[in-house]
Amino acid sequence: MKALLVFFLLSLTAGFAQNKTVPGIDASAIKTDSLPWDLNALSKAPAVEWLDQTGPVHSLLYQSADYEGKPTRVFAYYSNPDLIRGKATGKRTFPGVVLIHGGGGKAFKEWVEKWAADGYAAIAMDLAGKGADGQRLALAGPDQGDVDKFLKLEKAALKDMWTYQAVSSAILAHSLLRALPEVDASKTAVTGISWGGYLTCLVASLDNRFKAAAPVYGCGYYDESDIFKKPISQLSAGSRRKWMKFFDPSAYLPYAQPKFLFVNGNTDRFYNVIPYHKTYSLVSANQRTMCLIPNMAHGHEAGWIPHEIRYFFESVLNDGVPLVQVAPVVADDSTLRLAYQSPVSILTAEFHYSNDTTSLNEQRVWSKQQATVDPKTRTVTSPMPKEGFQYGFFYLKDHRNVSVSSPFLVN
Repeated sequence: MKALLVFFLLSLTAGFAQNKTVPGIDASAIKTDSLPWDLNALSKAPAVEWLDQTGPVHSLLYQSADYEGKPTRVFAYYSNPDLIRGKATGKRTFPGVVLIHGGGGKAFKEWVEKWAADGYAAIAMDLAGKGADGQRLALAGPDQGDVDKFLKLEKAALKDMWTYQAVSSAILAHSLLRALPEVDASKTAVTGISWGGYLTCLVASLDNRFKAAAPVYGCGYYDESDIFKKPISQLSAGSRRKWMKFFDPSAYLPYAQPKFLFVNGNTDRFYNVIPYHKTYSLVSANQRTMCLIPNMAHGHEAGWIPHEIRYFFESVLNDGVPLVQVAPVVADDSTLRLAYQSPVSILTAEFHYSNDTTSLNEQRVWSKQQATVDPKTRTVTSPMPKEGFQYGFFYLKDHRNVSVSSPFLVN
């Protein structure tokens, strides 16, 4: 009862964060008549309670969507470049980034530290209804197990599903971030890992206030995943169609407006070649950059280590030097050719390929061969593998050690 009273009083005022007026989401850009989220409501900064503002990373609770008819709060960490250096927040403004954890994850304090040190106001929230101590909050939303993500759909309302709640919480975190006086609301980005990458695809498609997005691993077409097609197959036919209609990123990515950096490996256990290829293909080629990292490990730390994400955000938000841009691969009987544009010269280039169509994605056998870089013509070439290939991609690194790739070539 006491927790409910505190939350009721908290919800009467959103604190200082709502004193700043910023534009909301343009909901008309999402051309569907069956959108379960109220994007206008999610555009407003939520009520917030700061739990600890004494250290370089602050902790807070903020109001999120009602769950099973009851109010909820979400735990999060926040920092910015002033705070991480032990300074009081001054008159400077910073770009902002929303950090979305994956399955089994939490609000990662160290992830916030990383981005604050890199020059960003950063917020990372817990999407399993837990606080800093890993215990369930008094006003918690759903946990992040398969029941709340999938099986519950047989009986539950859309608003009580984990995806609905997680998307709501991530967009509200963005609204809160944009309302903070030290955040430049015109320069915000989002990145997420695994299930957080899946959510990044959804959130960046629905929330067109973001200028840049970097989903790591996660993609759409969940009914074609080596792993996730299994819990989806346990649903009734009607519920399967319902899940894909409302909760699969493929339903919303065609409306996405931010610039995207798609980061994944070629042997990821959860997000395999074909659904991944279909997912990024929903975003126009001039709106996306690919970063397929050979044999990339799967995990939270592995997912936030690639510095390509920071370079990409800097190029979009702060007019930084862009990543290498590649044209579609041109193939003839003997040669694969890739044209590129880059302000930084290319250091290395490889072509990775596989003819293994029977193994699970994480067990697929890949080969690689060195490619030739011609800086005068700005082309990369590789001999056509003698045995041909079913899947392939070029992988390039420039002299900053920043990598990009071609999209997958699927024969």
